[in-house]
Amino acid sequence: AWGVLLFVAFLAATGRAARNAHRYAIAPDRLWDSALIGLLGGVLGGRLAYVAQRLSHFAAHPAEILALWTGGMTSFGGFLGGIAAGLWAARRRGLNLADTADLAAVSLPIGYGIGRVGCFLNGCCYGARCDLPWAVHFHPDGVDTGAVHPAQLYSVAASLVLYAVLLRLERRRAFPGQLLLAFAILYGLYRFLVEFVREGATAEVLAAGLTTGQIASLVVSGIGTLFYVRAARRKG
Repeated sequence: AWGVLLFVAFLAATGRAARNAHRYAIAPDRLWDSALIGLLGGVLGGRLAYVAQRLSHFAAHPAEILALWTGGMTSFGGFLGGIAAGLWAARRRGLNLADTADLAAVSLPIGYGIGRVGCFLNGCCYGARCDLPWAVHFHPDGVDTGAVHPAQLYSVAASLVLYAVLLRLERRRAFPGQLLLAFAILYGLYRFLVEFVREGATAEVLAAGLTTGQIASLVVSGIGTLFYVRAARRKG
């Protein structure tokens, strides 16, 4: 399910971007080329970051590194790899980088939300124990997690909110790069909060009990805010 929905996420997100490419003076066919390279970069970046977090396991089971169909990626690694690869491809094709980034940013929540549905069906990235009426049981490696938060579905809901906000901002974009920076800020805030109820695929660190995802979220949101404020002041 995860692999299938990753492909569906790519088609839905890129299809949305292609339908709105004319607003940024971008040819849809050139966008598809860049998006495909961005997808490959995202898969590679997300998988490498996931492997890096679990080096001891993959060192003992190296054949599993390429087993992408089983799931196992980090969204931060995927976003960084995908954005970097996609913008590299866009530059090679002579596209304006800021406009391309903004066009892609509005579609990112679409792909992310569909991907999290895949995580839910795959049983990864689940939440912490709870006794709420909507708690779910997952069985990774055949072991019952007990009643846990469906954290993947919380992420789907958050992606809908992110998409609605970015869609509204797109209609009155004030400066190039605004939408990508807004996505970074909002995604960082959402991810910081959802980490409190995540358990599967989450690693704890020693910094005030925060997870690696929460620390990365604060960094991404902070950097995004800094650049957003600077760009808005220049525009003003």
